[in-house]
Amino acid sequence: MQILFCDVDDLTKQYLSEHPAPNGVSYVICEKSLNDMDDDELGKYYDTTDIISTFVYSRLTGELLSKFKNLKMVSTRSTGYNNVDLDYCRAHNIKVANVVGYGEITVAEFAVGLLLNLTRNIEFSHQKLNRGIVNVDQDIGIDLHGKTVGVIGTGAIGRHFARLVHAFGCKVLAYDLYPNQALADEGTCEYTDVETIYKNADIISIHCPATKENYHMINKDTIAKMKDGVYIINTARGDLIDTVALYNALVSKKVKGAGLDVLEYEDIILKNTVESAPEQSKEYILYSLINQKLLQLNNVIVTPHIAFNSIDANYRILNTSMQHMMDFIDGKEIRSVA
Repeated sequence: MQILFCDVDDLTKQYLSEHPAPNGVSYVICEKSLNDMDDDELGKYYDTTDIISTFVYSRLTGELLSKFKNLKMVSTRSTGYNNVDLDYCRAHNIKVANVVGYGEITVAEFAVGLLLNLTRNIEFSHQKLNRGIVNVDQDIGIDLHGKTVGVIGTGAIGRHFARLVHAFGCKVLAYDLYPNQALADEGTCEYTDVETIYKNADIISIHCPATKENYHMINKDTIAKMKDGVYIINTARGDLIDTVALYNALVSKKVKGAGLDVLEYEDIILKNTVESAPEQSKEYILYSLINQKLLQLNNVIVTPHIAFNSIDANYRILNTSMQHMMDFIDGKEIRSVA
């Protein structure tokens, strides 16, 4: 049984060295994403790979997966799995396991960090001070206490975020297809609809999965419904926000600030290249330009998809992912999203 690990960073290498392959199992370790390897480089694994362990940077399309003739499982080292063609996996009996519950606190804390950074101009004032510029009037911020925070999605991460901002003295409005009554009963939030959140929230933080229904849920029309000077935080998935609409709203100051750990086509920035763009993809090239322009705005903080990235959370991810794969190899029942 061969496991192909892709998108492997130094911490994952260390983990694998500390957890060698058991008898009958072999590891192939690739630092690159699968999409960054050509057939000459990747082709030698097409007939021998039984399991692919991937992170979000690899796009596992049906076309790519079809080249792996003996593939039985995909294990994503993430909660999100929108980078995997689930329809293809279902049609070809390929199990897909993701990691749930590894980083609720980790991501929620990071989202609060982005929010504090924006509302108190921490990063921007630091950058100016490094250039010898001190202008206290320009660095004035706002208190979180007394502000209304809209939380879209109250799964594990959203619930932790809601509790954290509630502890700052914020009024929390929440929306979820499946409201968590216990969260409301404890007094942390008040459940409502998204329209009410758009109309009343001073701050909106997104914590829902990327689905076809959620695609570009934050767009030109929904931004128009928001309060002038709203702050937007996104540590979920880039596809939830129409980047062009957000950029225009940031320039006009309709949106006062945005903290973004994720972007549409974020691999353009992470790899600093558009070479992996699909042929003749005008949209991909457009977003390469928009993403770069976002980075130049002084009311935006963009981080490279690191909200999950604490040592504690990484080891929870790797332990859970490894357990999924070993259980599958041992013939045990696993939770599969495909």
